[in-house]
Amino acid sequence: MPDISMVHVDQALTSVSIAYRNAQFVADQIFPVAPVTKQSNKYFIYSKDRFRILDDARRPGARANEIDWTLSTDTYFCEGHALAQAIPDELRANADQAIDVDVDTTETLTDLVYLQREIAAAATATNPAIVTQNATLSGTSQWSDFTNSDPIQAVENQKAPILKQIGQPPNSMLVSYPVFLALREHPAIIDRFKYTQVPVLQPDHLKSVFNVDNFYVAAAIKNTANEGAADSLDYIWGKNALLFYRPATAGRRTLSLGFQFTWLFGANTDGFLVKRYRDESRTADIVETQLYYDIKVVAPSAAYLWLSAVA
Repeated sequence: MPDISMVHVDQALTSVSIAYRNAQFVADQIFPVAPVTKQSNKYFIYSKDRFRILDDARRPGARANEIDWTLSTDTYFCEGHALAQAIPDELRANADQAIDVDVDTTETLTDLVYLQREIAAAATATNPAIVTQNATLSGTSQWSDFTNSDPIQAVENQKAPILKQIGQPPNSMLVSYPVFLALREHPAIIDRFKYTQVPVLQPDHLKSVFNVDNFYVAAAIKNTANEGAADSLDYIWGKNALLFYRPATAGRRTLSLGFQFTWLFGANTDGFLVKRYRDESRTADIVETQLYYDIKVVAPSAAYLWLSAVA
């Protein structure tokens, strides 16, 4: 008799994976999810024809000035990302009642898949070759220099240039956790709250200071050590800051710094799929999580990047 290896798309475990997403991950906030039905395809890019000055004067009996507008295209390809773990029957039989090995396994796999996606998002959003409007701070220009730097003015100085490029003011700001710690101790920012009863500044306070709709603190960490070696932990988003424009949701004719093209491929609306299948040769159940995506900057002029914002 052949091994029983029928694949089962586990709806219950998929719900677990969505419910337990790490709150520190911000990839979805920087790159809104754009669900797609094909693994690869083209998407349209509208030109800036709507900003053009044209002669729209029309004399009686004359024809209206006829205009033209243009489109270009680019492509995406949603790479597959998946991790799996075996749950031997012996492990399940020995597990205490307080342990749900299926849920624990699903949560672990989910966190690890989302961790790799967060690393990919940070690598894209903080790449000066991609986000070409950028500055690398050093010395007295770094926001951790409380005497010489002025982060509020630095951010304000970049809002008008972004508006002139995309026709929208930037509405969002992301800072890594080390940058957040420095900003809430900066005298220029604390001065805004000196007559209030705020003991410690929180992200919502900084959202008000920088006058943006969204203020994200990227605090997720990664372990760069090889398996079995001593842990080597660091912040995924480094010591960087990003001012950018993002829409409420992804959609047609929607401007955004970037999108996360996500191939659904039988998965739920977030693109996540959990499978559980039997491997009799190992006397074990296999739980597998998968996600297909392409994280892509589509409007680099919709952002400004500060590298090494703090020392």
